This record gives sequence, C-alpha cells and structure tokens, in this order.
Amino acid sequence: MSRKDIEARLDRSLVNQIAVPRLDERFDAAVWARIEAAEAKATNPVSAPGAVEASSGALRASRWLAITNSIGITVTLGVVLYFVLRTFGGIEMPVSDVNLSVPVISDDMVARIVGILGQVLGVVALAFGLSFTSIGRRVRASFS
Repeated sequence: MSRKDIEARLDRSLVNQIAVPRLDERFDAAVWARIEAAEAKATNPVSAPGAVEASSGALRASRWLAITNSIGITVTLGVVLYFVLRTFGGIEMPVSDVNLSVPVISDDMVARIVGILGQVLGVVALAFGLSFTSIGRRVRASFS
C-alpha cells in the first residue's frame, strides 16, 4: 500500500466521521434574527437600567464640553477683535510705563543653539522613522 493510498483512506475515514448539518432556511432565519436583535440593541441604548445613568453622565459631559467650547470661542473672538482694532482702529496701548529690556544674544551663541537643535531634531526624526521599521517594532516590543 502506497503513501497516497493511505492518505486517501484516512481522508475518507475523516469525512465519514464528521457529520455536517445541512444549513437550511431555519439557520438563515436564526442568523437574521440575531442580526436584527443586535441592531435593535445598538439603536436603543436606553433599554438597560444602567444605561439611564450612563446617558445622564454623557449629558453632563457634553454640557461641560459645550460650556468650555463657548468660553474658548469667546476668548478667541475677544483676542482677535483686540488685535484687529489695534491694527486698523488706531488704538494704542501705553507701554511706556513698563520698562522691558530685550536680552542680547551674540551671533556665536545663536549659531551654537541652531547647530545643537538641528542635531537633536535630526536624531528625533531618525528615531521616529526607524520606529516604523521591523527593528523599531522589535525595540518597542522589548520595552512593553
């Protein structure tokens, strides 16, 4: 008996041992009933007793979000209005009362700062780019 004959007999034996139920209309109806139940649950989240408390918490959070957004919009509009009126309206704020001195930075210091920041930015960009390679994924996996 060859290897192919043995494999064919084993295959026939396995096929005869596995009883597969026929899928008919009842199976389709049960699947569609589950899908409709899941959709009904998703569209009606208040059906559970704990969902009322969760929705009131969401309502409070959305109310606070609306309040902070309105405060931010008001402050932004105020700042924009101030600068527009100052630029085009001739409003001049007195700054003569404040004695501010601007620090003097030498050209050599500026060149050193730009050189160091350029190197730091280059290393950060290189590390960010390498994080998307297979080596970077292995390194991230070793830290987590």
